[in-house]
Amino acid sequence: MTSRVELDEWDTLATELRRFGRGGDVSVGEERIHIDFGSAHVEVTRDGTLETGMPLHDFAHDTTAAIVLDHDAGTLTVEADAVTYTFRRPGG
Repeated sequence: MTSRVELDEWDTLATELRRFGRGGDVSVGEERIHIDFGSAHVEVTRDGTLETGMPLHDFAHDTTAAIVLDHDAGTLTVEADAVTYTFRRPGG
C-alpha cells in the first residue's frame, strides 16, 4: 500500500511513519519524527527538513514537500521541486 503525505499533515505523517518504522525505534514530537533502525535512520522535521543516514551515504533536504511511503516495498520517497530520493527500510 502506498501513501502520499504532505508535511502539513503532521498527525497523518506521524501515523504513517510509525507504521513504516516497524522494527525500529520511532519517536514522535511536536517538531520532529525520528526513526532509528540501528544501522540507518530517518528524521523529518515540521519545517520540511528530511535527513536519512545509513552506511556509505547520508541524505538531507530542507524543502521537502511530500513523502510517499510504500509499506509493502519498505520505501520512503521524498518529493520536492528539484529532487526525488528513495530510502529503503533495512530488512524491507
